[in-house]
Formats: sequence, structure tokens, C-alpha cells
Amino acid sequence: MKTQNTTHNIKRTVYSGSLALTLASIIAAAMLALPTVAWSQTAEWTVYNAANSGLPYNGVAGLAIDAQGNIWVGTGRWYAFAGGGLAKFDGQNWTVYNTANSGLPNNDHTGLAVDDQGNVWIGTEGGTLTKFDGESWTVYGPPTSSGQLASPSFDAQGNLWIGSYGGGLVKFDGVDDWTVYTTGNSGLPHNRAWATAIDAQGNVWIGTAGGGVAKFDGVDNWTVYNTSNSGLPHNNAAGSLAIDGQGNVWIGTWGGGGLARFDGEVWTVYNTSNSGLPDNRIYSLAIDTQGGNIWIGTESGGLAVFHPVPAVDFNGDGVVDINDLLRLIESWGQYDPAVDIGPTALGDGVIDAADLEVLMSYWQQEVEDPTLVVHWKLDETEGNVAYDSAGVNDGILNGEPLWQPTGGMIDGALAFDGIDDYVNTPFVLNPAGGKFSVFAWIKGGAPGQVVISQTDGVNWLSTDQSGGNLMTMLKGSGRSAGPLQSQTVITDDNWHRIGLVWDGSQRMLYVDDVAVAEDTQDSLGSSEGGLYIGTGKAMEPGSFWSGLIDDVRIYNRVVRP
Repeated sequence: MKTQNTTHNIKRTVYSGSLALTLASIIAAAMLALPTVAWSQTAEWTVYNAANSGLPYNGVAGLAIDAQGNIWVGTGRWYAFAGGGLAKFDGQNWTVYNTANSGLPNNDHTGLAVDDQGNVWIGTEGGTLTKFDGESWTVYGPPTSSGQLASPSFDAQGNLWIGSYGGGLVKFDGVDDWTVYTTGNSGLPHNRAWATAIDAQGNVWIGTAGGGVAKFDGVDNWTVYNTSNSGLPHNNAAGSLAIDGQGNVWIGTWGGGGLARFDGEVWTVYNTSNSGLPDNRIYSLAIDTQGGNIWIGTESGGLAVFHPVPAVDFNGDGVVDINDLLRLIESWGQYDPAVDIGPTALGDGVIDAADLEVLMSYWQQEVEDPTLVVHWKLDETEGNVAYDSAGVNDGILNGEPLWQPTGGMIDGALAFDGIDDYVNTPFVLNPAGGKFSVFAWIKGGAPGQVVISQTDGVNWLSTDQSGGNLMTMLKGSGRSAGPLQSQTVITDDNWHRIGLVWDGSQRMLYVDDVAVAEDTQDSLGSSEGGLYIGTGKAMEPGSFWSGLIDDVRIYNRVVRP
């Protein structure tokens, strides 16, 4: 059963207004007196290879990071029977172990991990599992007939979970007890299980070579993600898996799909076309929690490092200010991935002084938000193109909407005549694909008119026919699904910031950063069409906007004003 709540000018609060402002001012003043972190606003990539560093081989089949922050690199290339041995990188110097100068049994790696005692566990061609404690090398024989073992993951009980190429998923207690899960005795989607990772809830994530990614609770529940039911870019996800402090699952695809990040709802893909990734075939991943970097081992492109940036503009207005600070204070001492930005962009699982320090380093700055999918500022002075400042989704003006260079809420705006003026854009996102938020400034309008719609979908932000109240037609399926309508008029010829937020289970409408209506839905309807700004989905008479529209923003995350 769906429920709907309508609120009237009630701001979400945890503290009273004066107390919150006082607390925010005290904390802000204190933090401004401290040294702040110097952050780039642009995600950066670094690539190490055999030509520009001490990396002994450009194929990186295993990665692990020890407690001292050293990067352990197991080189090799699957089925090539080639490799340069095991390398340790401390950020400046490279130390290489190989069959000639150590007890390493094979220079071609298949997996790598470091346990809580600092032991390095090494999988190599031939199926052997080797332990290196910094001085001694211990070699264990293969537990399966597949001949290869991947990087082990360690659960809270000290068990090693290991993928074996063709032999299923293996659990080893570290002494003598081996348990093997296969497609025949479990929900494992493919016996070519390889990459593994353990999340904060103790679930085992498994990347397979052909069956996508599986999540196993360690008892009897299995969930499978593949290209048919999710945003996974390739079903050969055997490359590697890693989980960051915010609970995001990072997936390296061996089949050539690049690197994927899954936050439980939204899939984000990085590849050679849209990022600094040097190779779309990924063998290994490791997350540096101290530095906030993603280390990526590729088949032939060497070792890449992704330096993500934090999403500090919590309320999505383009600047870090008191509203963002209040949002962080609201979650103080709690687990809240939406504002967990410190000590690195990957977070640490709790909102505390580390997050505050990062936020204050951006204080009063305009920010480049990595989750901002599109941003039509509508500040142009001439021409028929509304440029997307966040990407390449430029809109085309139709009819004769007029640029208002100084008439907007934020710089300029676009004036629509309510007859035949509108802007059409390329495809931006599918509402059924996961969390998103859309905001815009508007002025004017009349009942029944539309601000944003999707060409083969529904009206995203519009007004009702009777009173000019904000509403959305985005909804789920089933008898109980329907429009979400507020009781807040936006057609009163005043500027209003209107918004729609979908968090995967709730729809929320906002007017002037106040939640005015919300309800629950099982899902939202799917649509792959472009957007209209200033008219309805079918450009019906009466749906054309008569007034001003300014600063349209769409995010692939939940924005809480």
C-alpha cells in the first residue's frame, strides 16, 4: 500500500533554528581557524607502467594494500604465463620479488591479499597459494582441480574466501578446512568465480567470468546482478571487486566493460572513452582508505590510480554554504553516505570532524559536483542552444523563447510564451535506473503547465489543473501508483526553486527547499527519451510554460535541500 504525506512549509530539523545556526557558526568559526585540506574539484587519474616507473610488467593481476600504506602489485597476464613477479610500492620506491631472488613460486600472478597480521597471500599460475610474512615464504597446494586461485578475501571470522577459475567459490579456514560452492550446490551463477569482497554486513560478493556478480550472505541467500537486470557493463566481471567506506561496490570487468561503481541503486561506469582509465580489461582493484584512491590493475595498460572528489554540495545549489553545513550537522555521529566525505572522498562510515574539515575547505566556493549529470544554466544571451555546463547534453530552443541575460534568479533565464516555446534535449537518464534529483528555478506559469517532461515518458515537474500546485506524474506500476501532488502553489509570479527527489523508494517534492509532498513507490516507470523543458510530454495545448525558467540541474544521487 502506498502512503502520501503532504506538508506545509515545514523544514526538516533536528535542532531549533537558532540553536542550529549558533552551533553551525561555532563549528564553522573553529574549523576556519584550522588548516584545511587542499582538494581538487576535478577527479584525476595517474598511470604507472613499465616505461615510467619501477613496475616490472604492464599486466597487473593482483593488488593489495598493507597497514603501512604500501601497495603490493602482483604482475601477470591470465593464460599468458608471463609476469614480472611481485612488487611493493611505497609511493616512491619499488621493490620487486621474483623467482630468481625470493621464494615466490611463479612470476605470473592470479591473486593477492594482505591479512590482519600483515601476511601477503599470493595466488600464482599453477594453482598454488603462497604466504609471505616479510621474511619467509610458505607454499600451499591447490584445493581444487581448476589450477588457479584468485585474490582471497577475509571475513570477520578469519575465513579466506577465494574464487577458483572453473572450480567455484572456495572457503578456507586458514588451517585445513575447505568448503567449495558451485552452480550445482548453491546459487552461484557461474563456476568461473574469481573476484571476491566482503561488505560491512558480512555479505560475500563474487565476480564471475560470464555470470555477472553475485552477493552471498554466507548461509543460503544469493542475489545475482548481470547485464540483463542491472547496469553492470559486462557479464565477465571476474576482474576484481572492492568495497569503499561508503559501501559502494567497485567492479572491474575482465571482459572489456571497464570499471563500474554500484551504490545499491545506481551504476556508474568508467572506461577509456569517458575517463583516464588506460585499459577496459581490468584484472585487479584495491582501495586506499587513507588516501581515498582507487588502484586499478589492467591487462596491458599498467597500474592506474583514480583520485575521486567528494560531493560536498549536499543541497545541490552549486555553492557550499550554511545550508550544507546544517545538513552535515544533522547527521553528526551517524552513518550517512550522502554526507560522508572525509577524511577522503570515499568516506569512513561516520560523520565527524573529518567530514567537517573537508566541507570547510570548500566553504563559500562554487563547486564542480561529480554527481551533477546535467546543468542548463540558461544564461546565454543569444542563439538557439541551451548549453549543458556539466556535460554534452545541450538543448535546442524551439518556437521563440527569449533569453533574459539579467532577468533570472541566478544571472540569466529563459522566457517562454505559453504557446509554442520549449527546449528539447537528448536522453539524460532513465527514472527507473536508480536514485536521482531534479531542481529548477521558475517564475510565472499557470495551472496545468509543465516545467520538465520526458518525450516518451511522463511529466516530471508540472502544476495541477485546478490550482497551480506543484506535482509530478513520475510513478510506479500497479493499482496504487499515481501522481504525487502537493498543496503548494508555484504559479504566483514569484521565484520558486522546485524539485523532485527519488531515493529508490520515496518520491519527494520540494518548493523553496522545503519538502511539500512525499510518498512511497515500489519503482518508477522506465523511459529512454529525451527531455522537454517548458512543455508536456506530448506538447499538448495548455501544457506550454508561460514564464521564466532558470538553472535546471539533474543529479544521479539524492539531494536533500
